[in-house]
Amino acid sequence: MSEKLSLSRIGEWPRWTIIPIGLGLAGLAIVLGLLLESAASALSPVQVEPAPTMPTIAYSGALADGCHDCHFSLPALQASAVDPDTAKAYLIEAESVVTPHGKLGCIACHGGDGQVADKGAAHQGLMADMTAQEPEQCLICHEDIPSVIPGDRMRVPHDTIIERIQQGDPCDVHCSDCHGGVGHGFDPVSGAKFCSMTVCLDCHQERNLEIQMADCDACHLGPHDVATSLTCSDCHTSTEVWQQVDPGIHPVSLPGKHGEMACFQCHQYPNFEGLNNVCTDCHESGHSGWGDQDCTGCHDPGETWDMAASTWDGHAERWNQYKGEHLKVACVGCHYETYVDMDPSCSSCHKTPKSHEDGRAEGDCAQCHQADQPWGE
Repeated sequence: MSEKLSLSRIGEWPRWTIIPIGLGLAGLAIVLGLLLESAASALSPVQVEPAPTMPTIAYSGALADGCHDCHFSLPALQASAVDPDTAKAYLIEAESVVTPHGKLGCIACHGGDGQVADKGAAHQGLMADMTAQEPEQCLICHEDIPSVIPGDRMRVPHDTIIERIQQGDPCDVHCSDCHGGVGHGFDPVSGAKFCSMTVCLDCHQERNLEIQMADCDACHLGPHDVATSLTCSDCHTSTEVWQQVDPGIHPVSLPGKHGEMACFQCHQYPNFEGLNNVCTDCHESGHSGWGDQDCTGCHDPGETWDMAASTWDGHAERWNQYKGEHLKVACVGCHYETYVDMDPSCSSCHKTPKSHEDGRAEGDCAQCHQADQPWGE
């Protein structure tokens, strides 16, 4: 009776109760499955493959004393060289052992044996340039190096070189081509010693690669946003002295001292903004209330700052009458009040002599006198 009562009560449950009961049974099945899997793994031993480890560098600073004894001493090199005249090429600065690469020791990069006295035995298995023979050794430390160096505004082919090394593909460019003997005192990265562009050009010529100044942006990140109108070679004339430019490309003539100025002594860096090509861009006018922004109407910017009266509209005709001693008079000697609406007659500056008080001074003095001749004539 009780069993039938229990079943009848279950039948009275709401239908939605089936959902939580089903979810609970499914969860229980999952938990039991995980427990059984763990137990099975523990009972059946499986060999786990060890995680790969990074390759190590064979530090050999303490094993290179024999190398130092010879390569730090020019007399020792000359004594052991087949041709003493070539010995200097193998001389190494002693200070190079304290550089980051020098601390690795000679054997780490070049191989050989630095603890034997015999030259032949010491050079057994020697590598003159590890970056050419075993470049993968460099990638132990230098795997993640940039291909764009914003600080130096350079693009470098590091990504292409690293990919070829990792794939085992042949590559004609080696680390030492640009970085030199980094363990021998040459360290262009620090900036203390740098690789001039001559090295790049010479290398390209030796490999019969094209060299064009118009291809500057293949390696260089130009600071100027003028690529739509100019190329580097339009202004820059030297690959060694980058500040050497051709002023002839300037859209406005640069007479006199203007042609000796560096670009950004006048222009705003880096895109040459801020100028309207008028004198007052850089110079403050010395005339209050007179003249416009172009001083060249009166002054010759290519020579001295003396007045160029022949170029001043309306002045040349009158000035030709004066000449003579007037050439020694500064502009303000006559234009002491204003440069406009000045009475050009002589009486504006000169008093009438007593000999002309009879009325002869009413006319223009230039009718009788010539300014470039003695006044008595």
